[in-house]
Amino acid sequence: MRHAVLFGALLAVGLLSAPRAEACGGFFCAQTPIDQAGERIVFGVSGNAVEAHIQIQYQGDARKFAWVVPVQARPKPLEIGSAQLFTYLDQVTQPRFQLQWDDSCSPLFGLPRGGDVADSAPPEAGAGGVVVVSREDVGPYDAVTLTADDAVELRTWLTTNGYDIPESTGKALEPYVGNGYYFIALKLQQDKGVGDLKPLVVKFEGNRPCIPIRLTAIAARPDMPIIAYVLAQKRAVPVNYRHVLINPTRVDWLSGGRNYPQVATAAVDEAGGRAFLTEFAGSATSFGQNFTQFFGRNYNTAALATYTHPVDFANAMMAQGFLGDSSVQGLLRRFIPMPASLVQQGVQEVQFYNNLSYYRSSIDSDPGRAPFDAQGFAKELEAQVVQPMKSAAALLNAYPYLTRLYTTMSAEEMTVDPDFDFNTDAPDVSNVFTAKAHFESCQQDFTKREVRIELPDGRYFFTRLNQPINQGPNAERVEQYSEVGAPAILKDNSPLILGVIQELGGGRVGGCGCGATDAGSAAMLALLFGAWSLRRRRN
Repeated sequence: MRHAVLFGALLAVGLLSAPRAEACGGFFCAQTPIDQAGERIVFGVSGNAVEAHIQIQYQGDARKFAWVVPVQARPKPLEIGSAQLFTYLDQVTQPRFQLQWDDSCSPLFGLPRGGDVADSAPPEAGAGGVVVVSREDVGPYDAVTLTADDAVELRTWLTTNGYDIPESTGKALEPYVGNGYYFIALKLQQDKGVGDLKPLVVKFEGNRPCIPIRLTAIAARPDMPIIAYVLAQKRAVPVNYRHVLINPTRVDWLSGGRNYPQVATAAVDEAGGRAFLTEFAGSATSFGQNFTQFFGRNYNTAALATYTHPVDFANAMMAQGFLGDSSVQGLLRRFIPMPASLVQQGVQEVQFYNNLSYYRSSIDSDPGRAPFDAQGFAKELEAQVVQPMKSAAALLNAYPYLTRLYTTMSAEEMTVDPDFDFNTDAPDVSNVFTAKAHFESCQQDFTKREVRIELPDGRYFFTRLNQPINQGPNAERVEQYSEVGAPAILKDNSPLILGVIQELGGGRVGGCGCGATDAGSAAMLALLFGAWSLRRRRN
């Protein structure tokens, strides 16, 4: 069975960056990072065809940027993708922890409610067994597709041709060289900067997603988060990695699940370091339509091309709903450069581009101003923003089911490439966790209020603000999926977790529910509880 192998590594001296949420009214924002993911990829798998959208994130010297990804079949001509595809999927599938409060006493203001957290040219022979299959300019990238039968020679070819590739890359490439893989190598064009980076779209033959994580290890930071979105006919499951469910009692519910990434990372580690959580699995039938409603519904670049003044053009862009992502920001800098006089006065980019109408006279009086190219600006917006967004919407519309898989890994754990298959028996998974909440006391000092949290399965426990339970396992269950049937349960920590919350004053509504039906079972549970050095809940 041919696997759809796709991911990559930033092979450069730089910093892998976390994605940022855009929530401001202008094109340039002082953005605040949110903990969503580190590396993200969207797979669309249909029959023997795979379409992969890969988000590339890098901070550092543009001249040192290089990116290599192996694919197990010859890719079709490359395309640039839409950053908004990742923004949208993150928004609609990220885990949310929502409390349903009773009227025991009114929550004080500030209490989180949860959840808002063309055909290729003939192959060109290279040195030492490296074959250049194709060369192309894709958005801001110089892209080349290669084959090779020796990892050292492949690295030599890359460095000779201007790719900044560390020496350790040769060893990392060895599992893929000589095994039928093609290699896509990217570098930024000479006139492009890091701010011009865009997602890459790769299409090729295959029927199962697989991530060549061993190559990613070159640039991985400790516990690097990875999210794989898989669009298909049914749920995707890891088949050579374990599957893990978190212990919901370890989550800080009163902060909307703020510590969820730490709990998830610890759960993966408890499962052996190579495991995935399913954060969402369900119908995707409305995603394409909703994506278009959120992004691009009113885009009309032909109308924009009629505006002869840059300020009017930018105001019309804003009215049409264009967002200030890196593509739009780069085009604004290119077609509406800030006047030198304003730079000398200390005006910041965010001030200028978010208040262009205020600076209209400065733009008009700028002696170095070139004629405004409205048609060129509109053409670039169509190519770099609108068309990739339409392709993203078409991808979402083409598939009825979406699976979001999450893990964190450090370089030393990236020794086996995770492989995914599809399982029609696997159940849907909601990304919304819910629980009931009841105040045990109503002091004015909220930090002293004790809250009773009751989970949907009847288990309940007590917590206070910023004092989540820190005892017991982080993984509730560790499983192993295959292509059919229910997963094999490798480890079930449910009895142990119930014992922890009982020792802390909680339990299960309607009885123990711990399965200890005899003295021997009860004694075994007591031994397990003792292993976690439990402390009695303080009143």
